Amino acid sequence: MNGKTAFVLLSGVLSGSLCACVQPPDAAAPAAPTPPVAAPAPAPAPVAEPTPGNRWVSIQEATCERLLELSQDDRAAASLFYIGYQAARFRSRAINVAAIPNAEAWADSYCAEHPGRPAVEAFRQAYLQILRR
Repeated sequence: MNGKTAFVLLSGVLSGSLCACVQPPDAAAPAAPTPPVAAPAPAPAPVAEPTPGNRWVSIQEATCERLLELSQDDRAAASLFYIGYQAARFRSRAINVAAIPNAEAWADSYCAEHPGRPAVEAFRQAYLQILRR
């Protein structure tokens, strides 16, 4: 497209859009403005649960029973911690990420059968059975 054609097309588009915005002088007066509507009050921010401060948990002595009492999210976090802990103890340099859910399920089953045993033992066994291959 040459410059002259582009200029003519562009000026036609611009003048057409400007003409569409201008109202004729015979137009009726605008209606009275509507009273402002009060905006709904914002929802209160969710209250965050306080994080436990200086709460120490013995890695070696936490029981399977206590692990099973945790919420699903907390149990998943504890499972990942214990799997990482076992990987460090066995000096593993890699881990099969796809096998982690199976190791968690294995440890949960172990804990259900042995609630008085340490949770670290459940994850040691799960690591040996599922993750260390």
